Amino acid sequence: MGWLDRWIWEWGGRWLGGVSDQDQPPQPTTTKRRFGRILRPRSDQLFAHGGGDLACAVSAGAVVLLRRENSDDYVRMHVPDTNCPRPPLPDEPLDSGAADWAEPNRWSFWGKLDYSGSGWVFGPEHTSALNMVRPSYTCYLGDFLTRVSVRIYANPSLLNQYRCDHFGLFLIQDGVPTVGIGFGSWLHPDPDAVGHWVHPERYVNGSWILSYANLPGPYLDNLAHLFIRRSGTTVSVGWSWEPDPSAPLYGTEVEVASGISGPVLLAVAKDYNFPNAPPGFPSARLVAGMLQWKTIYGAPSEIWVETPVVDMGAAQQVVVRGLPNGTQLVWRAGNELPLPNYWDNPTGAYRYWQAKLSTSSPNLLLERIEFVSDAEPLTLWRRFRSYWQLFETGAGRITKGPFRTVFGSGGQQRTQDGWIQQSDEERNVGDW
Repeated sequence: MGWLDRWIWEWGGRWLGGVSDQDQPPQPTTTKRRFGRILRPRSDQLFAHGGGDLACAVSAGAVVLLRRENSDDYVRMHVPDTNCPRPPLPDEPLDSGAADWAEPNRWSFWGKLDYSGSGWVFGPEHTSALNMVRPSYTCYLGDFLTRVSVRIYANPSLLNQYRCDHFGLFLIQDGVPTVGIGFGSWLHPDPDAVGHWVHPERYVNGSWILSYANLPGPYLDNLAHLFIRRSGTTVSVGWSWEPDPSAPLYGTEVEVASGISGPVLLAVAKDYNFPNAPPGFPSARLVAGMLQWKTIYGAPSEIWVETPVVDMGAAQQVVVRGLPNGTQLVWRAGNELPLPNYWDNPTGAYRYWQAKLSTSSPNLLLERIEFVSDAEPLTLWRRFRSYWQLFETGAGRITKGPFRTVFGSGGQQRTQDGWIQQSDEERNVGDW
């Protein structure tokens, strides 16, 4: 939108019977200038600033998370996608915008964080490595298909069948896993392949069920994939051993629940219980090395965060900035409220400003929005016959002066925006 659209909105709409100012909802304003990071408490606030009218608005499908410091937050898609960096998660670099980095509050971990191996390792015992990991937020508003990629390890002897414990992907309800899909219960020998394959199973209301008796599962040490799908309110599970699959292997998908709607809480975990077996039957503990969690579909097409209306105190030219690179930034401005109902990225001098930062990538974080004026006056003071003024700039605070009034030339007049001379002959010496 250009100047013509702005004129039609601000003036033509009134003459042509368009929406009037009185028809617009009130727009609360704030004097904050930076959102998502607090460097100067007087002028900065977090995206999740206490709620209410002066908090930033966040789209459906997005979540605001706090880093370890209480002076920094960011907005991300509420999906579990990750390449499983080693916990504890790195704190740096801040404001990089890269998912999996500087997101220590994204995950809830149980178990031992100091372990050997890459990715997320779920050990043979409770005290060996991780026990369970889940996002600290719910995921997916509607239909979805999500996948975890994992390698299963064990040390059975050849030609023997073993009972074993389990690793799985679960849907959590009321704080406990209710349905899921996993590998475990039995390790089967395969003399032709000189190895063992692990049994895939579905999990329903606390019980593992052997669902695929006629289909061998993945072999130990090979990459395999677990899926949970929701269609409408029906949840199904499946698995695959194919490389980078986009759906469960044909014949493996089974419905496990219905009537499940709205955002869901997901988790990956070890279940250390063995199935029943005759006395003396050999047992083996599994080790799971998880390498990736991926959304096949169900992520929002876009997320955004929108600032409240910023009152600059007077009409000013402002540079609007958004972090990180690769996100989409738009803004609007005006000298009266309400602001136009479109985003046209104006470059003139206006008193009221508002911005929106967005992304369509699940791998980008919305880090920060800033409104920077070249020189915002803060304080004016007089010393003898000279005047000094303190300004806030994008580079920090600076002092300008001295501005000396010519002796005997007459007075100055104080205005809302500062001081003015009362005639052309009475300019301050040193004006800039």
